[in-house]
Amino acid sequence: MESYDVIVVGSGGAGLATAVIAAHEGLKVLVAEKGDNFGGTTALSGGGIWVPLSSAAIKAGFRDNREVVRSYVQKVVGDSLELAQLDAFLDAAPKMVDYFDARTAVKFALQPGFPDWAMDVEGAVEDGRLLSPVEYDGRELGEYFPRLKTPLSEFNAPGGFMVGINDMPHLDNVTKSFKSFCYMAKLLGRFAIDRLRYPRGTRLTMGNALAARLLRSALDAGVTLWDKSPVVELLRDGERISGVVLERNGEQVEVLARRGVMLASGGFSANPQMRAQFIPFAEHHVSLVPDTNTGDGINMAKAAGAEMEWKNVSNGAWTVMSLATDSDGKVIKFPHIFLDRSKPGCIAVNKDGQRFTDEATLDMVKDMHASGSVPAHLVCDHKFIKKYGLGLVKPGGLGLKKWINAGYIITAPTLAELAQKIGCNAANLEDSAARMTRYAAEGHDPDFGKGGNASDRSMGDPHHKPNPCLGPVSSAPFYAVQILPGDSTTTLGLKVDDHARVLDSSGVPIPGLYAAGLDMNSLWRGAPPANGGNNTLSLTFGYLAAMNMVSRTPLNDA
Repeated sequence: MESYDVIVVGSGGAGLATAVIAAHEGLKVLVAEKGDNFGGTTALSGGGIWVPLSSAAIKAGFRDNREVVRSYVQKVVGDSLELAQLDAFLDAAPKMVDYFDARTAVKFALQPGFPDWAMDVEGAVEDGRLLSPVEYDGRELGEYFPRLKTPLSEFNAPGGFMVGINDMPHLDNVTKSFKSFCYMAKLLGRFAIDRLRYPRGTRLTMGNALAARLLRSALDAGVTLWDKSPVVELLRDGERISGVVLERNGEQVEVLARRGVMLASGGFSANPQMRAQFIPFAEHHVSLVPDTNTGDGINMAKAAGAEMEWKNVSNGAWTVMSLATDSDGKVIKFPHIFLDRSKPGCIAVNKDGQRFTDEATLDMVKDMHASGSVPAHLVCDHKFIKKYGLGLVKPGGLGLKKWINAGYIITAPTLAELAQKIGCNAANLEDSAARMTRYAAEGHDPDFGKGGNASDRSMGDPHHKPNPCLGPVSSAPFYAVQILPGDSTTTLGLKVDDHARVLDSSGVPIPGLYAAGLDMNSLWRGAPPANGGNNTLSLTFGYLAAMNMVSRTPLNDA
């Protein structure tokens, strides 16, 4: 029977972070991945991490205060916040970044221009707390490059060409600035050369860069990586979790863990029964996460006596989604995060043709749930779609004809006719568009406050005046796309302590069992304080768990 010090279930950010750090601390580590590639949900994410008081921020001159950050998070999350976990996070997150930077291929840089999400709450700042992974050359992974989970082609990697946050200004100005034109031409030239040898571009950004850096670091540290090896059961030695049963090469195999088992299998977004139990409007809900995220870790832990948390603000990291069917019958999921709905001239309307939300807010799905606006539609005019795109239609109107013919984009010469096609009240839709056109000229949205805070404005068009998020809806023809509530992760998970040890129904740690990432109940309880809130918990609690395992007595020496 094989044995390791640490067995990690899942190869996303939490799992690989645990594995890399444990291996660097001298432990023998196995990562068992259910799917046929590595990177998990992290590989599909934006890749940012929210780390107050990071070394990079201090070096850049940002002055922050731990108690101010602590108070800010308390106000954002509310009474259900576990203060011991918060303190552990605030202490460990900067150390985690420094550890990775000093000893591994995982590198971050300060990402300017991204404010905290709750700017109306005391303690929020407009800059200095978000770090992004440094872009990575996929060729450094060697034979493992094809085994890294690919990013979302519909979102930031059309045709396999990755676009990162720092590329966006150049992409927006490619026809206006010679410098931006040369910048994008250089990237496209490299991509064209890459495609002669690889199935996609090797310049990796955002979450794909983070996953690639973690994977390279795991390989460098000697971590054993098994794909297509789902864990189906936890082994016990008395009260202690002693290993796992997994399926490998068509057989069930028992593997022992001397220090601990880390559950980081990706939450339950792809489990229909759990979605029906924990997610509003489950019949309309669309998830971005891999279809392997079926709650395996959570359910195995519950069978071992673990408890789930029940006090979350929301049970998922909600994301506005749309669905399309391509010519080959493939269903395409598109996340409406910042490319369209936050821009000036886009409104969201319900079945009555009325606006129900600030379209630029990151909490838009919460408003869809609260108002019953499921499904809803994003509506814009011709000038908007030609400039910014809409869903799968790219900026410049690229793909517009294709997606109209596919029935994904609905169009009409008048708002009244568009209302008839999408099944809403025509007079209300016309009024909603007229009001937004008036608000755009005034620079203020008195109905829902779109563009009224720094978080909104950071997602708008900085060149548009007087408000980067408010624009007219008046130039025929008009367009709409149906939107649905969705998630980029679940946030409801197992109760853990400040070392990521899984707790039983009495609140006592189950010896040898840990959870992080989406299997651990989110510290934020579904109310993250800023961009990068989910990835930062995955890496930080993976770090805490690994360090705790290092300090534990090995099972065979107990």
